[in-house]
Amino acid sequence: MGLHTPEAPERRPSVLSGIRVLDLSTIVAGPAASMTLSDLGADVIKVERPGTGEDSRAMGPHRGAFGAYFTTLNRGKRSIAIALSKPAGREAVLRLASTCDVFLENFRGGKAAAMGLDEASIRAQKPDIIYASLSAYGPCGPDFTRPGYDAILQARTGIMSVTGASGDSAPMRSGVSILDLGTGVWMALGILAALLERQRSGKGQRVDASLFQTGIMLMSYHLLYRQFANANPTRQGARHTAFAPYGQFEAEDGPIMIGISSDKAFRRLCEALGNLGLGEDPRFRTNVDRVRNVDALEQLMCETLRTKPAAEWSEIFDRHDIANDPVQNAVQVIEDRQTAALNQLEEVALNGEAPALVPRLPIGLSATPPEIQGPPPALGQHSRDILREAGFDESEIEDLIRGGVCG
Repeated sequence: MGLHTPEAPERRPSVLSGIRVLDLSTIVAGPAASMTLSDLGADVIKVERPGTGEDSRAMGPHRGAFGAYFTTLNRGKRSIAIALSKPAGREAVLRLASTCDVFLENFRGGKAAAMGLDEASIRAQKPDIIYASLSAYGPCGPDFTRPGYDAILQARTGIMSVTGASGDSAPMRSGVSILDLGTGVWMALGILAALLERQRSGKGQRVDASLFQTGIMLMSYHLLYRQFANANPTRQGARHTAFAPYGQFEAEDGPIMIGISSDKAFRRLCEALGNLGLGEDPRFRTNVDRVRNVDALEQLMCETLRTKPAAEWSEIFDRHDIANDPVQNAVQVIEDRQTAALNQLEEVALNGEAPALVPRLPIGLSATPPEIQGPPPALGQHSRDILREAGFDESEIEDLIRGGVCG
């Protein structure tokens, strides 16, 4: 594992080398998009509030001044502290935008226009800029101006209705921020597409992505289920509405996940379980039959699975080419052999604190691999350098700092 330290400012050449992103987004979804662009080589300038910085700096747990959210989503970026509440601060942002290829914001609907930072205002500074707007509910419609967060949109888009244990238990949100991170990925993909089109045509364009639209996309199978089955999908716990057996089973010493997606795989499972007669049982002959009779099937399987530890079953299932894995916690994932083999966690230095293992982008490029470009920045760490690069002279920079516009 490489160690990125604060004394390593040189950016490594990658596919987006030379691309500059002005990032006014906050919390998770927007910073996840710009984090992706940074790891692909873009120079991401993070605009933060003087004094307290971006809201995710306060989101714990912390290692010194570094929060878990902020560290993973803002590694490799440069920070400039600008007070957007002041006219001079907004003017400074416009001047910075004239030097950038991408402008990224996640203001509530209408706020960018109220501050004079809407697409028309930014494009007046740089006509071919990519204006990227990430929102909760999308760029139009009756809910355009409403606030929204990951869990709120999981409820709105139906994800919570299919998440959680079956029966009378309450709906649950996903344990990870699937809409925030998912929308960040879609936004980054849209920005890459817009940059490619600009390379062809010379024209910039607007890119929109929202948590609501991401939720609808993630619900795609369930929305089709409702139309095809004429019934709402229900919470399945670890089960799957389309396959059986598929889910969490209790071995002698704990849970193991098993996934069977075809009749051939089911026959291999029967062999692995010791030919209990499941394969000849007409209730389980096809996948459709097994889904219909899943309770009876799982009851018969569980009686056998409880006779051996999960690790022993995993070895048996591997020999029979059956998809299976243990149900792991965070420390087990950090120590997982496959995590190490893929070098999926990279050690990133935190100034004055012990380094942290930070997830790398989950994509591989053979010629221009993504890389974490450095540690998360201190608040306003690069303010002076960024202003100089945008053409501000020293007297202008001092005026901005003395006036509380820049930190």
